[in-house]
Amino acid sequence: MVGRRSTDLAFYSDSKVLVYLIHGVTGTPTEMRYLGRGLARHKWDVYATTLPGHGTRLRDLLRTNDHDWLEHIKAQLAFARDRYDYVFVAGLSAGGLLALEASAFVGVDGVGVLSPTFIYDGWNTPWTHAILPLAMKWIPRPLQSVFFHVDGPPFGIKDERLQAHMRESYSPISLLREWLRACWARRKNHAADNRTPASSAATTGYPVFPLKTFTDLDRLNTRVRSRLRAVTAPTVILQALEDDLSSPRNAQIVHDEISSREKRVVLLEDCYHVITVDKQRHSVVAALAEFFGAQLPKEKPAQRNHHLADSLLP
Repeated sequence: MVGRRSTDLAFYSDSKVLVYLIHGVTGTPTEMRYLGRGLARHKWDVYATTLPGHGTRLRDLLRTNDHDWLEHIKAQLAFARDRYDYVFVAGLSAGGLLALEASAFVGVDGVGVLSPTFIYDGWNTPWTHAILPLAMKWIPRPLQSVFFHVDGPPFGIKDERLQAHMRESYSPISLLREWLRACWARRKNHAADNRTPASSAATTGYPVFPLKTFTDLDRLNTRVRSRLRAVTAPTVILQALEDDLSSPRNAQIVHDEISSREKRVVLLEDCYHVITVDKQRHSVVAALAEFFGAQLPKEKPAQRNHHLADSLLP
């Protein structure tokens, strides 16, 4: 794959079908691992990309924006389009919006939109989101990199075991320990650079959300919302009924405003925003596999050799 990173995930089976997966902003390909393995069981190739600025250090995220993410996805999808007969794309949260937008530039055979977020209206949306528009408008862009929102429970996950793991990974002691380990590694290896993944960032993502990144996301949301009519590929939209960040209203927006003839909304119970790792992750695999599989041509039954059959008749 063009532009491949060490944090990317790939499952190959010499298939003519590729499912391309996009994680959420500040997330990692790890949150797509279960989904990727599940789809690979259908004998499809699966590739989970790493968005620019992710999986290393927070300063790398601050150096990238929504245009960098989109151009990266377009380049990889175009590369895949030349090598596969069928290409599907699916993304989580902002990754889902990027999947929608990219499908208008690179022809794909189907789109999966998981937990789309145009409006922050989930039951656990932080009160600070109410002042986000003012902050993005009045704080100069160069200064937006010094303002952060710190992620907290439930981290978009209803599964208590996974919540506990995230709580431990994002604790101040764990973050300090990780920072010291990274500093020591760089000191021992002067050749290390920004492309060397930091272990926690590569697996659990960034624990904070810069205001500058919120501004990038706001620009992405506005642009994708205005271009939804350009989406014509078959599309399935999945969202949790209890999504803590964005309500099912967002799934309905996608369904109502895209131009796809074939489209479907699937609402999931007993999970929160990060549906690819939460308690209904198996349902996410099943829904995507069913929808994408329906877009593939049915195998023709073996044709009967009439001449041979006639010669065998008494």
